[in-house]
Amino acid sequence: MLRAVSGSVADSWSGASYERLAETFAPIHARVVAALAIEPGMRVLDAACGTGGVALRMARAGADVVGIDISADQLAKARLAAEAEALAIRLDEGDCQDLPYADAEFDAVASAFGAIFAFDQVRTAAELARVCRSGGRLAMTAWPQDAWSELHAKAGRTFPHDVDAREWSKEGHVRSLLGGTFDLELHTGSWRLEAASGDALWELVSSSMPPLRAWLAEQDDEARAHAERVYREFLEPGVLEREYVLILGTRR
Repeated sequence: MLRAVSGSVADSWSGASYERLAETFAPIHARVVAALAIEPGMRVLDAACGTGGVALRMARAGADVVGIDISADQLAKARLAAEAEALAIRLDEGDCQDLPYADAEFDAVASAFGAIFAFDQVRTAAELARVCRSGGRLAMTAWPQDAWSELHAKAGRTFPHDVDAREWSKEGHVRSLLGGTFDLELHTGSWRLEAASGDALWELVSSSMPPLRAWLAEQDDEARAHAERVYREFLEPGVLEREYVLILGTRR
């Protein structure tokens, strides 16, 4: 039986309207699925699947899809979306650092801005490689260090010193994690989030980015007000643009 993931990590990815943000990733999700060359009957995994943006696309292409995520809240939304389209997707609550699947079980493994946030990057990479068959494909996306990621410190957010998801955007680091098991290619792309106003964009960002929403809820009034001023000033034009890295691999 799959074990539920408990504690503050899972909680930090729950409660937000992440599906609103995921909708803006649609072109990226499409790129991930296209890179995997999904065909009917392929058995595929969406690791840290969130509300199911990639999993749904793979299922529409006829794949046998499994999605896993630490957030029961996000999985419930993914389940509803799959049911609405009558798509048979297995959705499991679990941790991509400890995947409950057999060695070489999948023909393709995807993770769009998901597995990069796991605390143990070495273990996560090993698990993604373990469940992917020889000749199978991997597609992941990662955020690099940029103005948005640097803004968090100015707002008062701190992160564990030994955990930095942005490391996944660096070719040398990715090759150290996955280069022993995958033939790798790294590509870049851009993402744009736009709203009618800076206020509207702040409402979207603060309510649909799970870790940011959870962090804001933990702050006292003074700290929250400071953070809001910092983020609102940055988002005042009503646009948030970021580059991302697409990691592609073929399992040896």
